[in-house]
Amino acid sequence: MRDGLAREFPEAGRAVAWTRARIGPWTEPVVWAAISGIGAGFVLGLFLQAVIGLVNQALLAARSELPFALFPLVTIAGSAAAAAVALGAGGPLALALELAYSALGIALRIPGVMTFCERSGGTFPNSLGPDQCTAVGFLASLWPQFVGIGLGIALSRTITTRGSGVNSLLRIAGSLAIALTILSEVWTLTIAQASDALTSGLTIAAGIAAAGVAAGVVAAQLPRGVRNATVVAIIWLLPWLTLQLPLALQSLGPSVPPDIVSAITVTMVAPPIAAALLVLSAAIASRARFIPREAA
Repeated sequence: MRDGLAREFPEAGRAVAWTRARIGPWTEPVVWAAISGIGAGFVLGLFLQAVIGLVNQALLAARSELPFALFPLVTIAGSAAAAAVALGAGGPLALALELAYSALGIALRIPGVMTFCERSGGTFPNSLGPDQCTAVGFLASLWPQFVGIGLGIALSRTITTRGSGVNSLLRIAGSLAIALTILSEVWTLTIAQASDALTSGLTIAAGIAAAGVAAGVVAAQLPRGVRNATVVAIIWLLPWLTLQLPLALQSLGPSVPPDIVSAITVTMVAPPIAAALLVLSAAIASRARFIPREAA
């Protein structure tokens, strides 16, 4: 049937082949392929978060709501993109590294869930799934990741790689995602439980900025690094603009304590500053690579 359609519509077949050849990832060494996979999941997740933000704003304007939650779709699509790109760009070992990264992120969530369950009397209310305060419930709540990984492995067979090269944009996005994850976990383990709201907001903002700088330094080492860093920065700001900023503005009001207002304000302005630092650090580090050093 496929051959018959190809003979009947040769232009469509060539268009599909051209598109697959242009959007497919470059094959990379295993570690970089895993990072590119993480970046693909991160970028697609940001896009979908932005779309959900627009949908939420439209529903609020219409004073209606959907009968189901949309956020699991972000996890499903992100996990699928990460698995598909990692497997396509680096093979099974890259997929294994990407899955290990995902498993580590899940494992690092467990202490926080346990603490919350102890303080809430053994219940973890979750509108998106089962109660996470039981082992079975916690595992069941991971269904979007499992579904996404399965879809990604299946979809990887449809991806056409473009030969050996560098997935510059995805590397930058993956480096940013990893830096944000590391700094988030460090903040959770060291500062979140022992600081006031303003201090917590300031440390979050500093961590986001540091992640942007780290990703910018990585971008400086890559071809078209500054341009791709700019693209990543713009994508990074999409959900902030459509979802996080409106929610933050809605949470401000005369009844909110001043320290909470300060913390919300700090975390609200942090993402655009961090995105600017991502591009700026990429430009500075890239320029420094080509400045000749004077002989001692």
